[in-house]
Amino acid sequence: MNVLRSIAALALMACFGTAVAAGPAAVRKQVESTLLVKGTVDIEPDGRVSGYVLDRADELPPVVTSMLDKAASTWKFEPILVAGKPVPARTAMSIRLAAKRTDDGKAFEVRIASGNFGKPNAEGDLSSRSLKPPRYPMDAARAGVAGTVFVMVRVGRDGLVQDAIAEQVNLKVIDSEAGMNRWRRALGEAAVRGAAEWSFNPPTRGEDVDEPFWLVRVPVDFFLDPVKPPKYGQWESYVPGPRQSAPWLGAFDTSLGADAVAEGTIQPLGTGPKLLTPIGG
Repeated sequence: MNVLRSIAALALMACFGTAVAAGPAAVRKQVESTLLVKGTVDIEPDGRVSGYVLDRADELPPVVTSMLDKAASTWKFEPILVAGKPVPARTAMSIRLAAKRTDDGKAFEVRIASGNFGKPNAEGDLSSRSLKPPRYPMDAARAGVAGTVFVMVRVGRDGLVQDAIAEQVNLKVIDSEAGMNRWRRALGEAAVRGAAEWSFNPPTRGEDVDEPFWLVRVPVDFFLDPVKPPKYGQWESYVPGPRQSAPWLGAFDTSLGADAVAEGTIQPLGTGPKLLTPIGG
């Protein structure tokens, strides 16, 4: 397949790498670079942010702290209540930045794309019991296709998966539009088939403990050597896929923190502090 190109080495400006690899022009223009960072944020009783700390900040590009300094100063959360009273709180956060080359090809536009707040896998919250990795589609593996599938699942009260959808498939290859659709479909279908075998531990505390089901987002990586997930603090390039929905999601807003899920964690929807202002400030 002579149009298929790996974009594992794509990056940003001089410090992140060189220009985009050759491939179909329409697809090349869709390439983004992304960086996921983790840390904690301090929320005051009135919902204002009084400070934040990034994990391993010395390993992160200066643009990260510069953008977060500006954005965090504008964030306001729904007050966190204990026994009905607002209290100060420190909570975990994961923030995803995204960068895309400008139309003239001379620079990059960087933005805070999404974020999640709240301690993942906290005691008493919904947690994973078994997340067996899905089987890699053979045709995709032979072609060297890599990517990440964000799977949304509906978990029943028995902890088993009732429904699943490949919410978004981000690819680390460049192909024709038809080829990209083919690879997204292959990885997405494989992830959904694998998700049918997953199981979870229902929550034992919180407002949602008696719900008939729970929604959970799980990132699934399909990587083959030498293509591997980036190390913490490194930019990763990919072609983002369109976001999908399903009737069983109802009116639930699944866009919040859509791809800001740290590796090795899951994201139960509707948990954690609620940000009332735009994530980008």
